[in-house]
Amino acid sequence: MAKKKIQRTSIGGREEEKDGLSDLPDAVLLHIMNFMNTRDVVRTCVLSKRWKNLWKHVTTLSFSSSGKILFYNKFVPQFLSKRDASTSLIDLNIGAYGFNAPKLLTGIVKYAAQHHAQNLKITTEYNFRGTPNSFVPSIFSCRSLTSLVLATCSGDPPMELPKSLLLPTLKTLHLSNVKFAAIDDHCVEPFSACSVLNTLDMDGYSFCNYADTLCVTNSNLSILKISNSFVYNIYPRNFKHNIILSTPNLASITIGDNIIFSHDQLTSTCDLPFLEEVNIKILNFPMDSLVVAGWLQVLSHVKRLTLSFRVLKVIFFRAFITFLFS
Repeated sequence: MAKKKIQRTSIGGREEEKDGLSDLPDAVLLHIMNFMNTRDVVRTCVLSKRWKNLWKHVTTLSFSSSGKILFYNKFVPQFLSKRDASTSLIDLNIGAYGFNAPKLLTGIVKYAAQHHAQNLKITTEYNFRGTPNSFVPSIFSCRSLTSLVLATCSGDPPMELPKSLLLPTLKTLHLSNVKFAAIDDHCVEPFSACSVLNTLDMDGYSFCNYADTLCVTNSNLSILKISNSFVYNIYPRNFKHNIILSTPNLASITIGDNIIFSHDQLTSTCDLPFLEEVNIKILNFPMDSLVVAGWLQVLSHVKRLTLSFRVLKVIFFRAFITFLFS
């Protein structure tokens, strides 16, 4: 909660308090409030008449529960209903918890779309198994979004997303523990409609109907990050998976600790001529040396290559075996 800065001035031998913070312009106060939790922003209304309605005009909303979930689920929609409707919405950061999470998220996303939100972050610990994700289609009516984060708890069933993510102004996308619908019996291709997407960060994904190929198709994509990229425990142990890159302007790719990349294929439809940086940071999973060699061949145009010690051991071991039997 904002604290007023009190200045003391002496007039006729008497000290009077002067509120220096409230003397600042509205724009400055609102800028400060944009860095605060929204619940604390509302509390500023009791400071003075000057502050009574100022909270209604913040452009960044950040909601997080302090443990009182029932109160939280009532507070969020009440706040939105009283916020000034003519004020633009730039950033919306929302956590959703408890049995009421789907309803809360549906209202939140609808509000974001109506108020042309630019940056939306949704994190939830709700188990969506058997519950329609009614808020998910609404996300793709937010045509003003430039940044989107969708994250569910890694121990919960993944959040199901549509076949294609129709977000024409989206530049940055972070997905955690999601499931993609397939465009046919074996392939998913969710990113081709995001025409200005620059950065894609995926941390845990799976496919509907046991599809086996992810096509990352995007002519504008520059930065790709994949960490713990496969929700493996819902698939058979012998399940094979492939990634096809159709990303002619890719400049950076980072592969974190991944089950999928330990065994499966990475291919590209182009030579990746603008590739500047590759980071392969697999630490904990066994790897097939032929697969690793295949990745490096696909990424051979890179200017800066960083490999974890485990990856280096696989490469050197293969080179040693080749030398012995050559």
